[in-house]
Amino acid sequence: MPGAVILVAEDDDILRAFIAEALKAHGYVVREAADGPAALELASAHHADVLVFDRNLPGLDGLEVLRALRGRGVSTPAMFLTAISGLEERVRGLDSGADDYLAKPFEIEELLARVRALARRPPALAADVISSGSLRLDMTNWRAFIGDAELLLTAQDMTLLAQFLRRPGQVFTREALLNQMGAGEDITPAAVEHALSRLRKKLDAAGARNVIETVRGVGYRLSRAFRDGRA
Repeated sequence: MPGAVILVAEDDDILRAFIAEALKAHGYVVREAADGPAALELASAHHADVLVFDRNLPGLDGLEVLRALRGRGVSTPAMFLTAISGLEERVRGLDSGADDYLAKPFEIEELLARVRALARRPPALAADVISSGSLRLDMTNWRAFIGDAELLLTAQDMTLLAQFLRRPGQVFTREALLNQMGAGEDITPAAVEHALSRLRKKLDAAGARNVIETVRGVGYRLSRAFRDGRA
């Protein structure tokens, strides 16, 4: 599937470069990460068609990264590269959400064949879950959480907050939020301000403080702490 985006997370610089070059030579777009936190950030923030993860990544191992991604609703097909053999290890990986396993050392032709097979898979029908930091929105079931505690938000609150979580780096003007909320007779610029104020108060009361920041003279965006996943 030429043009597909492959995220390769491998801490061995030479092996990562070798895999990346082979994929690029076959027409793939490649993103690279050298540790677990970087892999988690890239896979959460950017689209990929296939994930190729080393099992033992530094900082956050491959199993932990994949569990976190599956918990966030990321259903991208994933393959582990591992020097650890044995049935128990494969079962652990598959239970964490992996779709395939390739033992090291491997032939690059086999890796390419497995990537092709994963890239051909149709997208999974997964729940629409958006998360950033400790905030998590289940848009399929219209539920919101801060950590493990559920937040009581209205549909309008959810719709508004989802815009910021889906595009964490974007600054939204009042007019853009107005369009997202549906510009009916009862939705005015003043109503947007009121809805934002109400949402901020609910989040503050639940312990999620300063989620949405004001960019003076421009609009609003998700605060840096939540964009970086630190809050």
